[in-house]
Amino acid sequence: MRALSSLARLTGKEDASKELAKNFAQQKPLMNEAFWLADKKRFAFALDNNNHPVDEPTVLATVPMWFGLLDDTKADAMITQLADLDQQTDWGMRIISDHSPKFSGAGYHYGSVWPLFTGWAAVGEYRYHRAHPAYENLRANALLGFDGSLGHFSEVLSSAYYQSLSTSSPHQIWSAAMVVSPVLRGLFGLAPEAAAGTLTFAPHVPADWNSFAIRNVAIGPARIDLHYFKDLEGITLEAKPSDTSSPTPQTIDFQPAISLRAKVLSVTLNSRPAQFHLQPSDTDQHVLVRIPLSAEASTLRIRLKDDFGLDCDSILPALGSTSEGLRIVSEAWLPSHDRLRLAVSGRAGHQYRLSVWNPAQIASVSGAKLSKGPDGKAELLVQFPSSGTESFAHATISLQFVK
Repeated sequence: MRALSSLARLTGKEDASKELAKNFAQQKPLMNEAFWLADKKRFAFALDNNNHPVDEPTVLATVPMWFGLLDDTKADAMITQLADLDQQTDWGMRIISDHSPKFSGAGYHYGSVWPLFTGWAAVGEYRYHRAHPAYENLRANALLGFDGSLGHFSEVLSSAYYQSLSTSSPHQIWSAAMVVSPVLRGLFGLAPEAAAGTLTFAPHVPADWNSFAIRNVAIGPARIDLHYFKDLEGITLEAKPSDTSSPTPQTIDFQPAISLRAKVLSVTLNSRPAQFHLQPSDTDQHVLVRIPLSAEASTLRIRLKDDFGLDCDSILPALGSTSEGLRIVSEAWLPSHDRLRLAVSGRAGHQYRLSVWNPAQIASVSGAKLSKGPDGKAELLVQFPSSGTESFAHATISLQFVK
């Protein structure tokens, strides 16, 4: 309905556009209400024949997240449940939790891992500013292309052990597409609007990425190259037409995510002061800057203070192994932004490493140990105690920042 409303407006059918927009506004809250289980803080799997919710936590809730259709607080609560070890494996998202009595790790629709669903989750999680589980899911899909026959992405995998199901197509186009979409729509937050000649570029950049380039981004008939750089003093974006003979896009809405601790000291466009404003969420904030483009290159510089970030680069386990990676289940900042609490889960008896961006910000740590890795870079070491009965454990990491 929302898309049709836009198309109707573009073709001059204003009455139809308004009616469709009205219908969309009426339907959206119904979905948020009918499927929501307030006592469980999650969305139901389905509605039964009597319109009663079927309580089964499922990755399918990330489909409306992809389109930004769920209420922010409800989506955030749902993502927290999906990010834990019962739903998220090292190689992607289970359809339903392995705690469910209906679960079967080899069941085609009762617990298996589809890269299709993993990609839905990654885009939806990025949409709601949950970059840690989003990046885990993006990496899970992307790494499949390097495991086994290079460039092949399986249709469906067991969720009990890392292996494709015997019923799986060895290379599925929607699995491959769910590497591309989470990268472009999710991680980079690219959203071109051809009719307006604008490009939204709202990246959630992993903390240990210093630079990247995206070339030949299409905005209608125009093409543009983007070069992103980051250091401890801020973010730089260079934007220029890919081909000087092509039409020039009108604007870029640059909206990079930064830490809630970070302070923006200044923003300049081609060395001149530029207007900006901040848009906070519960887990990050975005610096919103509109960049008018010309045939020449434009350089935007965002000067920052006290930016901070953590990363956990997941890997695929050996074929036939069980899932054993670390999960950052949730993160919560104090209103003063001088303390961050992370809920994490992992295999009992295992130690994990989180890389740290700008460790000078940390005054003290509980639940982990701040140290230097083999490469000399700062990292948090998280040790889960051994357990005789449980395979997995949960812990809380608390970071106190300098004031």
